Amino acid sequence: MIMNGYQCYTKRTQELIPMEVAAAKACGFNIGVKLIRGAYMMEERELAAKKGYESPVFDSIEETHACYNSSMEHIIKNMTDKDSILVASHNVDTVAIATGLVDDLGFKENQRVVFG
Repeated sequence: MIMNGYQCYTKRTQELIPMEVAAAKACGFNIGVKLIRGAYMMEERELAAKKGYESPVFDSIEETHACYNSSMEHIIKNMTDKDSILVASHNVDTVAIATGLVDDLGFKENQRVVFG
């Protein structure tokens, strides 16, 4: 399986994830997502300042959390039995949301939603 990684600290991710899910459905391919809260915030901000463009990174951690959780929910709620997501998060609230969705949706022997 090939997974694409998405950094949720970038503003574009909140628009990109729904487009990826829609494209997968329209084109009939499986989604493999590694959802990452973010690791290069400082570097992204410094590069934007140096190059003179708007920072692609959210201004607050709350915005990053909201992007991560809404993206994760969107993916999980729209998954087929061939899709998968790696929830790369140490955030207890995020893990609770994900495990709650897995339970609510009745995923059996869940290997589609994994944690790292």
